[in-house]
Amino acid sequence: MFDFSKQDVMGVVGGLGPMASAEFLKTIYECCQGAQEQDFPVVMVHSDPTCPDRTSAFLAGRPEDVLEPLMLAFNRLLGMGATKLVMCCMTSHHLLPRIPPTVLERVISLPDIIFEQLAESGGRHLLICSTGTRQFQIFENHSRWEIFKRCFILPDEMDQQRIHQDLIYPIKLNPDAREVFPILEELMSKYQTDSFIAGCSEIHLVAKQLVFSGRNQNNYSCIDPLMILARQIAKERYDARERAFAI
Repeated sequence: MFDFSKQDVMGVVGGLGPMASAEFLKTIYECCQGAQEQDFPVVMVHSDPTCPDRTSAFLAGRPEDVLEPLMLAFNRLLGMGATKLVMCCMTSHHLLPRIPPTVLERVISLPDIIFEQLAESGGRHLLICSTGTRQFQIFENHSRWEIFKRCFILPDEMDQQRIHQDLIYPIKLNPDAREVFPILEELMSKYQTDSFIAGCSEIHLVAKQLVFSGRNQNNYSCIDPLMILARQIAKERYDARERAFAI
């Protein structure tokens, strides 16, 4: 999926929102349990919650309001030694074409991770994402969309607004996602699926508490790019440690 060596330093653009990026950092280290902490990856998080709301800025035709703080975060992380970069915000991937190539080559794309997982697992999954991600067709504009579009269940307009306002935005204020479980469960039932795509970083908290907690009574599954990324980082570090001991 991507290379992450023992020497790599992960730079996370966080604060978009802050609960999601803080939880992602926690997930990385939870996935490393069983190793010595000195073998854990080095992760730098630039968390700036003052960045304007991405959906609002893009829909208002002001992408530069987000691009400027995004580039500031990238440059600060690179200046501190980050070798890989990830935006803990799906909607911000709308700006990837405007990022300089020298920076873009270090960015790990969350949509790329999702499509790679679809290539391995197939199936049909309800897309849970922001209205900005839907409006600007972040998934539909991906180079692999035509191959895997059958794997996406896209909510209708009314349900999309409900996802945005009643499911995603409450998590920005309260990391306990249990209050939004009934909304997700209702949508899963309506669209007749037991799997969803975490197409928004806030849904990482939902996935952890509903799917990956060991209390998954409904046997839901989820393609969560932040969980996949955290596990891959931990695996790369563990494999590197095993190779070092084998020499």
